[in-house]
Amino acid sequence: MSLDEDRLIARMREVLPYGERTLLWSGDDCAEIATPEGHVLVTTDVLVDGRHFRRDWSSPSQVGRRAAAQNLADIASQGGIASALVVSLVIPSYLDTDWVIDVVRGFGAQIAPTGAGVVGGDLSGGTEFSISVTALGYAPHGPVHRSGARPGDSIAIAGTLGHSAAGFELLNSGVVPPNMHSEEALGRWYEPVSTYRVPRPPLKAGVIAALNNATAMMDVSDGLSTDLTRMAKASNVIMDLYPGNLAGDVEKLREAAEATGKDARNWVLHGGEDHAMLATFPPNTVLPQPFRKIGAVGTARDNLTSRVRIDGVDLAAGGWDHFRV
Repeated sequence: MSLDEDRLIARMREVLPYGERTLLWSGDDCAEIATPEGHVLVTTDVLVDGRHFRRDWSSPSQVGRRAAAQNLADIASQGGIASALVVSLVIPSYLDTDWVIDVVRGFGAQIAPTGAGVVGGDLSGGTEFSISVTALGYAPHGPVHRSGARPGDSIAIAGTLGHSAAGFELLNSGVVPPNMHSEEALGRWYEPVSTYRVPRPPLKAGVIAALNNATAMMDVSDGLSTDLTRMAKASNVIMDLYPGNLAGDVEKLREAAEATGKDARNWVLHGGEDHAMLATFPPNTVLPQPFRKIGAVGTARDNLTSRVRIDGVDLAAGGWDHFRV
């Protein structure tokens, strides 16, 4: 690093959005954010080099955009809109200043269209690069929790399933060289690889779901089987998935599965980090776009071995676990 902390912060402020609800942003000990609804949604995530991303696979801008996207998805998954974010970086001495600024620039560029601001954070030296984000938001139609699903509800999804997992395997297997980034160069692999590098959560779908009486919602960050199990436990129900309604998701990834020797169905059921919106809606609800039905909520039974079933067969949670080796 060639800049001291104050000059580095000054450069970061030049590439970060101020935000529509910001009353006071970085420069004081605390920022001030307007909260006319009288409530605040709060979420936080940390990304660590080599575990959540690889610098040889992703550009610095993509690393920043990825960090922003997954936090914005958490806010959206409760029917919310982001209002402000704070970001903290651990920066090893071997990283170039311009690389770090490009991370921050990508972070800000991902956030700017939402109207939220980046209002502060912290910097530290360390042995490996990491980026920690806290996002604040509000729910204009009231927050939707994961605990409200009821028997008879429809299970619906907005966004993609399995694409990020497929993109990871395409890079990890060497089918896609890590220096390929453009849509032209990636060709048929563009959708999964670009989703792995920068998830595209359907942020507006969260508010749409809340406006249309969604009973429960969360984003698919750790895999459909894992996150659906969490929703089922929180709501004390079971979830029945319809394999025919997921067949299109599997088919979209068939070529990638053949190229890598992996199972496309496994990606769809267990692959995380697409950050699709997973929601339940009351029976007979006409699902709002962009949601589509993938199953139904059932009544919990005694002595459950699994909270999720597909075509009547128990489906164990097989998604991402941060502490699984």
